[in-house]
Amino acid sequence: MSKHRKPHHHARPGSTNNNPDSLVKIVITNDSGDWIRPNSGAKFYIDEQANFPEIKFEFKSNAAPPYQWEWKIEWNAHVSGLREQVRNGRKLKQFTDTGSFSSSEKIWKADLGSKVLGGKLIVTVKIGNDTFKRTVMILAKNPSETQVTDFLAGMQNVTGFDRLIAQEGKFKNFINADNEPVVAGDAGYGMTQLTHPSPTYEQAWSWKANILGGAALYQEKQAGAKSYLGQHGRHHTDDQLSHETISRWNGGSYHKWDEQSQTWVRTPEMLCDPSTGNMGWDTTVSANQNKSVSELHERDKDEYKKMRSGQTTDHPWKYSGVCYADHIEGSE
Repeated sequence: MSKHRKPHHHARPGSTNNNPDSLVKIVITNDSGDWIRPNSGAKFYIDEQANFPEIKFEFKSNAAPPYQWEWKIEWNAHVSGLREQVRNGRKLKQFTDTGSFSSSEKIWKADLGSKVLGGKLIVTVKIGNDTFKRTVMILAKNPSETQVTDFLAGMQNVTGFDRLIAQEGKFKNFINADNEPVVAGDAGYGMTQLTHPSPTYEQAWSWKANILGGAALYQEKQAGAKSYLGQHGRHHTDDQLSHETISRWNGGSYHKWDEQSQTWVRTPEMLCDPSTGNMGWDTTVSANQNKSVSELHERDKDEYKKMRSGQTTDHPWKYSGVCYADHIEGSE
């Protein structure tokens, strides 16, 4: 017969958030056992400096140690975009992480392997045949623009990256209405819209990890841009470097070498739709020739929403790094 008392099973299935401005109303739990803290369904926040919250889990039991602790955190990434509205987009992915350890203590200060992760955190303690379970939510707060730019100031080879962040994520890693990461329809996460390679769990939830991941990719693009613009000993300005890097971030080179002027010039055959961020037309394609921007826009605008499948022989528009750089930085 067990030496310790059976755990109490809580009847309530979840916790209701009464904040009318919040879009997350109920946290479904299946908690069990006699817990001192935290409350079932309680919400904790990763702070503006991307620090994981201090959460102490403590249970009641007369049983002797050791106690087998386990934790699991999971987050279903649904498309949000940048708008502050109900997150009703499709589910792109489920992120999960787990850990376990044995302890003689009935209290544990949550540490997810030193990672900054958010979502539904489920902590379980197994004692003999009994199981104690407690579920809480980990959400996050956005940094200020100053905090982001200060963080960027300590990095090398990121010329123009602040403007890209302003464009991609408006310096916002989380939707304020539900305090979960920004998720774009093309599987871009956080303020740098990490897409390829797909971000880690932490890169989605820690804005600092998100920037570091984005900066590493940006530095690769900038190294390529420097090599390209500097070939044959050719000169380039910081502004040209920024345009070239941002164009390559989205896809393709921005400049071509003009032999007559002996300078780098914007790729001349790319015509951009100013009503979009990165769409335009290759004027070497016959279907795009002898037409104005407004004519091309009217022809193709209804196809944009179809994304890649909307690019056909009759509608030969394209995504362009040149147009993307123009949109962010302005034409040279």
